[in-house]
Amino acid sequence: MKKFTILAIMGLFLISSLFAGCGSSSSSSSGAKEIVIGNLQDMSGPTSVLGNAVTRGAELAVEKINAQGGLNGSKVKLLTMDTKGDVQEAIKAYNRLVDQEKAVVVVGPPISNIGIGLAPIADNKKVALVGSFADPRATVAEDGKVHPSMFLVQPSATQYGEIMASFAIEKLGLKKIAIFYDQSNAYAVSLVAPFKAYAKSAGAEIVIEQVYGKGDKDFKTQLTKIKDSGAQVVYAPNYTQDLVLTAKQRKQIGLDLPFVGGLDFAPPFASLVNDSEATNNLYFANNFSETEPQLAEVKSAYRAKFNEDPINKVYLGYDKVLVIAEAIKKSGGVSADKILQGLNQINGLQGTTGVITLSPQNHQPVGLSMVMYKIENGQYVDLGRYIPAKHMK
Repeated sequence: MKKFTILAIMGLFLISSLFAGCGSSSSSSSGAKEIVIGNLQDMSGPTSVLGNAVTRGAELAVEKINAQGGLNGSKVKLLTMDTKGDVQEAIKAYNRLVDQEKAVVVVGPPISNIGIGLAPIADNKKVALVGSFADPRATVAEDGKVHPSMFLVQPSATQYGEIMASFAIEKLGLKKIAIFYDQSNAYAVSLVAPFKAYAKSAGAEIVIEQVYGKGDKDFKTQLTKIKDSGAQVVYAPNYTQDLVLTAKQRKQIGLDLPFVGGLDFAPPFASLVNDSEATNNLYFANNFSETEPQLAEVKSAYRAKFNEDPINKVYLGYDKVLVIAEAIKKSGGVSADKILQGLNQINGLQGTTGVITLSPQNHQPVGLSMVMYKIENGQYVDLGRYIPAKHMK
């Protein structure tokens, strides 16, 4: 623990020096020209809780960069456009950011469907999207080739699904598993496949799968079937809004099995449910622990500006801008092609969510452990960092 604390405190200095380094860089061609970083998020649609959080985190990072002189001597403008949670709206907004607003890089959303839809567009226009779209198809095409303009700053769905399967089977000792997910959601689907593969390899049994579609609100039929299936645990890698409904309906039918899920169990999930009995015996993996010291500066700035505590996606939004700043520092330029070049060189960058290294082969992070949490009576309990043996370097 002492070793980790020392490393995390060192990370604070590395983060500050990164911003300072970018601010002090000089380029005779940059002059006072404003650098436009696009921000493509759902600000008003079904995943707006996530989009607004990413945006706030990105804003805090940009504010710090500008306070320290900008990037290569130029101020940064973060220009946000609302995807409304829709792929076609996202494509139109991306095209406008690049073609009309002259964005040289775009902070991408935490929504896999949108990341997948944008990948060929971004590759064609050669303006990078730095996002948290966990589905591997957002960064790697079906032919196995990397999407050159798509970059992921958190563990991929494959890694995350394996982490949760390993935890349920090897730490909780639960081998009869039910799976409940939105079959229309690329994010959920991408988390189910690796979970099932890992469970099978570990000798566990998937006793029942139940699905639903976009816009469904009543899950009691599916949850009742799970209750009667003999399962010991439920894997539910769905979005926050659906998990809120699931938690309430789970209580209504008396389904008291433990649930394991994705990052969407993170705050503000429990407060949105607002029922301690309904938010009990739930597990998920987060990018960080709330007590880790590298979060302190961002948490303090967020509280001062918004008068509330930040949620997970705030830190991811902050780290996306941090990665972009590092890419500019690595490449020495602020053009779209220079930023792409720099993004392929991200190695050992201390962010708020961990030490970020992006693989040039798939543009996904490598070697990231996760912090396991349990929600008990509406309270988040930190269980410590966890990584399956197969993920260890």
